[in-house]
Parts: sequence; C-alpha cells; structure tokens
Amino acid sequence: MGSFFKGISKKRRKDPDPDRKFINMILYFSLGAVALMVVIAIVTFLITLDSKELTMVPDLKGMDLANAVIDLQEKAMYAEVQLRYSGSMSDKGTVLGQEPKQGTLVKAGTRILLKVSKGSSVEKIEDYTGWNVIELENHLKSLVTSYGPLLKLNKPFIYVYNDAEPGTVLEQKPLPGTEITILTDLSIVVSKGVEGSLTLVRDYGGTGWQRALQLAIADGFPFIFTSRAVERGEVPGMVVNQSPAAASEVPSDIVRQIYMTEPVEIEQGYKFGILEKELPLFPVKVPVEVKSITPGGVVTILAKLYHTGGLLTIPYIVADGSTLIISINGEEKIREVVRSLSME
Repeated sequence: MGSFFKGISKKRRKDPDPDRKFINMILYFSLGAVALMVVIAIVTFLITLDSKELTMVPDLKGMDLANAVIDLQEKAMYAEVQLRYSGSMSDKGTVLGQEPKQGTLVKAGTRILLKVSKGSSVEKIEDYTGWNVIELENHLKSLVTSYGPLLKLNKPFIYVYNDAEPGTVLEQKPLPGTEITILTDLSIVVSKGVEGSLTLVRDYGGTGWQRALQLAIADGFPFIFTSRAVERGEVPGMVVNQSPAAASEVPSDIVRQIYMTEPVEIEQGYKFGILEKELPLFPVKVPVEVKSITPGGVVTILAKLYHTGGLLTIPYIVADGSTLIISINGEEKIREVVRSLSME
C-alpha cells in the first residue's frame, strides 16, 4: 500500500500540470457515475421482474359462477372452482365462499378459490298431476342448468280415456315428495279425453277463406284447406264445400275438410297459395305459429293454433319473395320462400 501512494506522489511530481489533473478528475467522476447508473438500472429491473402489481380481492360471495370468473379476470386474477352441496336447489351455481377473503391484497395472476353450490344433495319431486303435459315439458326444460337436468320425461307417455281435458297429467311415478339425488326418469299417465265423445261440425259454407281459417283455428279441431279454380256462378275466395257435412256429429279427432275457390283479385306483387307441410306427430296438441316476412322485413302472423302433427295447411296471400316460417313450441322448424312464376 505504501509503495502505491509513493507511486502516486511520484506521478504527481512528474505531472504538476493542474489542467490535466482537473480533466482526469472529471473523467474518473463521469465513468463512476455511469457505472453507478448501470448498477441501479440492473437492480431496479430485477426487482420489477420479480414483483407484480398488488390488487385487492373483490367480494364474490352470492354471485353466479360465470360473473365471478369474469370479475376476477378483469382484475388479472384466476378462479379455482370447488363444488359443494348446499341446503337449497335455488342457489345452484352461486358462490358460497372464497379464499382469500374480500379485501385481501394479492399479486396479479393469483388463483382465487371459489366455493360454488351445486344445489341441494336431496331434491323432492313436485306434484305434477293436473298439469298440462306441454306446460310440464317447458317447466322441466327450465330446470336445466349448467350442471344438467333434474328430471327426464319418459316417452311415449301412457294415454287413457278420462273426463279430464286432453293432455292433462293424471298420474306420475316417482310419486310427489320422492327424494332424488341424481337424474331421474319421470313417467306420467295423460288424459286423451272422454271416450266416444262427439262434436258438432260447424257450417263453413259461404264463408270467406280468411274467416273460415279463423273459425277452424278457434274450434280447435284438425282441419285441411283445399283450393280450386272458380267455376261459373261461384264467388272467388269462398268456402264452397266441406266434409263432414255441417251440423253432423263426429269424434273430435275427425279432420274437417274445407274446400274453397281461389281468389282472383290479388294486388300486383302478391301471391295466393296454401302452405302444406307434414309435421311430426305429437302425443298432444302443441303450439304452432305460421308467419311471413317480406323482403323488406315486415313480419305478419298468418296463424297461431294448437296442432297434433300430420298435415298442416294454411292458406295465405303474401308479397312475392316473402319467407314463410313455421315454429313449433316456440322453436323455428320450417322456412321456405314464396316465389311467383314472374320471379323465377
């Protein structure tokens, strides 16, 4: 060490120039400052790389699972789901608890444990006697959740003659109040009405086809419309014949055949026709809707009725290029475009 200082002192004696000495000091100081800045930058980078921004855990209790997951993702956190039974089927899919708790500060990217209800471990079957079978099917569909359905209807149903309205549930198995823990088959006995009961046939003769369609739908019996060209002495667009004959008594499932003449005075750009489609057969009447949509987007309901399936016939006058749509039980099943010869 002594020799080092002696060397420096000798060097100073050899280099007495004060300007050179000052320049050397500035150079050494600059190099030292640069080196210090580099060290600070490296340390800061390493600290930043190793740490993540802290964020506060939100209160997720009582939220449904989907919204809770989205809430966590928006805050750069992730969900870990733990399913458990609860005391009620109504809170199925709801967050019952969480770890860490609300307000905890965690790093971004942390996984939050969500304790989610999968419903009651034991559920009791409702009493469905007296329900309409279509209402029952829609009700069971509404019970389907992200975890699956609770009950499945056994088909085909068992039908018996009964004084109750056709389509009414008379019996069920399992019985009301039965406790279930897994997906369970539900068998039902359904009324098909009074055996041998007769209905009076309405007189449709001399009625305009639009009115006849309204009456046939209101009566609730199966019907089929057929059209033909106008003959001498006949009025266009009118019912000219029917089968069974008016005022006769027939079983309620007998089809009313309604014969009409084709209308001749139709506005230009419109077309008359009869929509004829074969529907699947249903055990009971189901809601059917027929509507048209013009190329411009105007929607018109042509008919709303209950139908047991088989041949559906609906007369119509619609604009060329309109789309006819048949929906069954609220779901679109059939669509076709109406085109006259002039458009083809």
